[in-house]
Amino acid sequence: MGSSLWVARIHDKDENLAAILTLLFMVSTVLWFLWIWKKSNTNPTPPLPPGPRGLPLLGYLPFLGANLHLEFRDMARVYGPIFKLQLGTKLCIVVSSPELVKQVVRDQDTTFSNRDPTISALIASYGATDIAFGSYSSDWRKLRKMFVSQMLSKTNLDDCYAMRKKEVHKSIIHVYSDKSGNPTDLGQFAFSTSINTDTDHNDEEVNDSI
Repeated sequence: MGSSLWVARIHDKDENLAAILTLLFMVSTVLWFLWIWKKSNTNPTPPLPPGPRGLPLLGYLPFLGANLHLEFRDMARVYGPIFKLQLGTKLCIVVSSPELVKQVVRDQDTTFSNRDPTISALIASYGATDIAFGSYSSDWRKLRKMFVSQMLSKTNLDDCYAMRKKEVHKSIIHVYSDKSGNPTDLGQFAFSTSINTDTDHNDEEVNDSI
């Protein structure tokens, strides 16, 4: 009698285990088919454009020189009018044809309008909340509208005309009076003039370094 009950319990356990395994198999099969169906109906991610290979962590930075426009021109001849470039941890896409540039800056400008600020820019702009580093949004549009109306209005520009003229005149005199015979760094010259105009301050140290 005891052995019969033991055999019956073992038989019941086997049936329960078989039922559980069958249920798990059916659920797994259904989930697998659902995953295959979802994958087949999902738009595939478009591939990235071609580009040169770089080093781990550094990317292509060690191979870039000072004349980036010439290097990008040569890369465009090899990889086409659009190519990728890994600069450190940043993946950059370079476009070099008028048609693609028109797509980026005019036809699809909203898609490409967001910024990718650096850590220093995030700190300086309080988390990229200013007009220079902020991403495109309703708040950014309000900032731009305020900037245009308050800073770039005709009245404000006319009021600052005398100051701009004075700073440009100072910079030209500084370059003209330099008798050292050394070449003038036009980039530093433009930067110094812009800083002096924006702050209404004569940056003698910057001017002396031109």
